[in-house]
Amino acid sequence: MQARILMAGAVFSGAMMLPAPPAGSVTARYKVAQRIFQEVDATALGGGKQGFVVKTTSYVQLTLTDTTGGRSVKVLVDSIHGDSLPPGAPADMLTKAAGVVVTGFVGASGKLSNVKADGDAGGLQLTSLVQQLLPPLRSPLKVGDAWTDTTETANGISSGNMTTRTVTNFKVIGTEPRGGVKASRVDGAFSSSIAGTQETPGGSADIDGTGTGTSSYFVAPDGKLVGGMSNSTSNLNVTLAAQGAILPLVLSQAVEITPLP
Repeated sequence: MQARILMAGAVFSGAMMLPAPPAGSVTARYKVAQRIFQEVDATALGGGKQGFVVKTTSYVQLTLTDTTGGRSVKVLVDSIHGDSLPPGAPADMLTKAAGVVVTGFVGASGKLSNVKADGDAGGLQLTSLVQQLLPPLRSPLKVGDAWTDTTETANGISSGNMTTRTVTNFKVIGTEPRGGVKASRVDGAFSSSIAGTQETPGGSADIDGTGTGTSSYFVAPDGKLVGGMSNSTSNLNVTLAAQGAILPLVLSQAVEITPLP
């Protein structure tokens, strides 16, 4: 079985002009640096361990517009630069992804929903990039506040799909100067259960397992995200029914979010 990355971001290069946001909306630009490591143990198929790392840097424009019951979300990708592509990635992946718009909705409770890419992203996973920019945070925030959030997401992956249920314990631990403002720091610790399917060169595969991680977000008094980071590791099993084999897989991800002028 050839290792395939379960992409949580996108990899392409290029740039485009960003249009002005609609009147009455709030816009922000971000750089999102992402590092993904994947290693699959194909010993059961005589292949040994296969691993690789993909690093990307994304430049995006986020627009939030007030609407009934919350805010509509629009994320326009300016450019995403990658050190390398996942093994077996199609040659047209880079050009197809340029300029893709991802939309969604943030309810009054801060929960993100209805996230979808508008257009052909060339098989890349862009929706979880938006999920990184809009974590489920309460408003207003006060030092000492603590709460638990449960979120279930269904994301398409290359030749398959993946459902993740994540339980996060958040706490506002203090304030820090960020981007010229006094930002609230919200730390999170989370655990996830993961299940999905994917078509591989060895046939259909079932994927299941668990993950853990931590996050820190910095939120300005007006509610705008002014920085963030997260780290996670998932331990999965890939079951290939046709071969009667179970392959252990480790997937690690680190994300850093930086606001841009």
